[in-house]
Amino acid sequence: MNITKKAITDDIAFISSTLKQQDVAIPPFLSCAMPGLAVMLCMLIMPLWNLFSNLAYFQKYDLDLMARLDDLIPLLMFFIFGFFIFIGITSMRSKYLSLPVEIREQSLIVNLIRRKTMYYSGVWLGLNILTSIAVKFLTLSLMLSYTTQFASLLILWFIALADLGRYDLAVFSAVIKAWRDGDKLDPEQLERLDI
Repeated sequence: MNITKKAITDDIAFISSTLKQQDVAIPPFLSCAMPGLAVMLCMLIMPLWNLFSNLAYFQKYDLDLMARLDDLIPLLMFFIFGFFIFIGITSMRSKYLSLPVEIREQSLIVNLIRRKTMYYSGVWLGLNILTSIAVKFLTLSLMLSYTTQFASLLILWFIALADLGRYDLAVFSAVIKAWRDGDKLDPEQLERLDI
């Protein structure tokens, strides 16, 4: 998707004028926390499903209780990692939901970020579901599932950062800061911003 300087400038002017006319609302906590909670539970459910549905793996190789406990250590790591992701998603979702509905539906920048977030989340979820199914039906090592989940999350995180970093979101932050400080933004001021 090609975004021009004029499109960004127009979008910032739209956001600024909308924020002057409409109030920012504080969203309910549960509406902010549900997506983060879903990701955190997904990070735990997929390895747990593999662990408990892959009993044939343990019986095939006659693994003892200590081998099973070794597989629980990554679950603890995923819980802690999932909790940090939960906090991050909840924070970002609360900022998104605090914007007026008009901005959420019509803003070019907000819609771009939302589409990219949904795309990368879908890719991550698809990779992990396919890996979980492969581990279960091919009776592969559970470490493959754990490694795929962790590595795919890190790799997609860095790709998303590089992808979204192409757009100069500092301008968006500058407009929000100016709005919070009560500055008056007009098109001449927006032209002077370094985009």
